[in-house]
Amino acid sequence: MKNTFKICLFLLILSFHSCSSTKTADGNDGKESAQNVAATDMTQKGFKKATLSTSKSKDCPYILSVDDSKEQLDPINILDFFENEVPEKVWVKYGNLRMRNRCVEARPVTIIEISKRAD
Repeated sequence: MKNTFKICLFLLILSFHSCSSTKTADGNDGKESAQNVAATDMTQKGFKKATLSTSKSKDCPYILSVDDSKEQLDPINILDFFENEVPEKVWVKYGNLRMRNRCVEARPVTIIEISKRAD
C-alpha cells in the first residue's frame, strides 16, 4: 500500500512539473527565441534573409532585395518555386549568372533554394 502511494505521488509531481508554462524568464512566450534559433540555423546552412517585391518593369517582374547587403537581384527562375503566390519575406540561396541584365535596377541570379520566412 505504501509503495502504490509513493508511486502515485511521484507520478502526480511529475505531471505537475511537465505542465509548466512556456513563458521564459523575460516574459516572452518562446516564439521569438525559436525564430532567432531558426534564423541562425538558416544562416549557418547558407541561406540569406531577403525580401521579394514586384517590379514595374515587364522584363523583370520580381526584385529580390538581400537584407544584409542591400543588393537588388533579378531572380530569373522564381516561378519554378512559387506558382500561385510569391511570398514577401524569404530565405534564399542563389547563384550568380553571367548574362545580360534584364532590368536596370537588378542583376540576374538563379535561385538554388528558397523558403518562406516567418518574421
